[in-house]
Amino acid sequence: MRLELPYSYESCVAASEKVAWSLDAVFPLGTNLDFSRSFLPEGLAPTSPLSEILSVDERRVLNQIASNAYLNLFAFVEEYILCTVVQHASAELFGDHAAIRALVRFADEEIKHQQLFRRYRDAFDRDFGVPCEVLESAAEVAGVVLSKRPIAVLLLTLHIEFMTQQHYTECVRDDGTIDPLFQRLLKQHWLEESQHAKIDALELAKLVEDADDATIEAAFKDYLELGGAIGGLLAEQSAMDVRSLERKLGKTFDDADRARITANQLAGYQHTFLHAGMTNPQVVDIMQRLHPAMAEEVATAARGLGQPTELVA
Repeated sequence: MRLELPYSYESCVAASEKVAWSLDAVFPLGTNLDFSRSFLPEGLAPTSPLSEILSVDERRVLNQIASNAYLNLFAFVEEYILCTVVQHASAELFGDHAAIRALVRFADEEIKHQQLFRRYRDAFDRDFGVPCEVLESAAEVAGVVLSKRPIAVLLLTLHIEFMTQQHYTECVRDDGTIDPLFQRLLKQHWLEESQHAKIDALELAKLVEDADDATIEAAFKDYLELGGAIGGLLAEQSAMDVRSLERKLGKTFDDADRARITANQLAGYQHTFLHAGMTNPQVVDIMQRLHPAMAEEVATAARGLGQPTELVA
């Protein structure tokens, strides 16, 4: 199968060079966070469904907890993405120099993103006042992802990269209510991820060129299995969020309220990290070209995730 794309490795490198940024310029060591403001917009960290049980200030704290988890989840998945990119660059040695250059630059930027998110987490942990739980098993999850078919791994990576762009352009960029520092951090991340998504698509095009329908169908099934595994991780993070909120507020919720907050967090994470990627127009277009029937299965799975307010109700 031939997957025609309107960009090249050379164009990705050129665009990357224009928007390049340094870690110290975006988030210098010692940066303080402004905990008087929300960090993520409601569209990515919904708390309004909890207005009956949490005050405005309490919902802002929950937003900050979810925002910390949001960045950690990106650092989390970039662990396997970095490994994937290095593998693809190694496979190109003595081959396409344009591809090698794009992939090596991609890998360098992914490491920078991980360092950026770790700096943010260090600042958050220093200033939040109480321990805030986040997922820590990145290497183990990377091993699970990389055990799947290479086409499936790239499908998931495309999902994540295009989803990242959608988060920024549709939710973050024009929101004047959130912390400007957090907004700027996500902008710099988006600028480089815009090229990463294209490089992923170019690598996917090479993998599917000689693949038959059965191979592509099996890869889609792997992708859906990985989505289910991510759903399990998001459920873990949702429970962590409630414990962190109780710790910060110095209170214990009753079983009904705890269940409602947990359900709200899970619904929000599912919509932000799964539904957004599975329904992203660029991702949908590529999936439909690869295997229309399996693309419809993905669409069906995405519809089952629904909207946060629907799932919490």
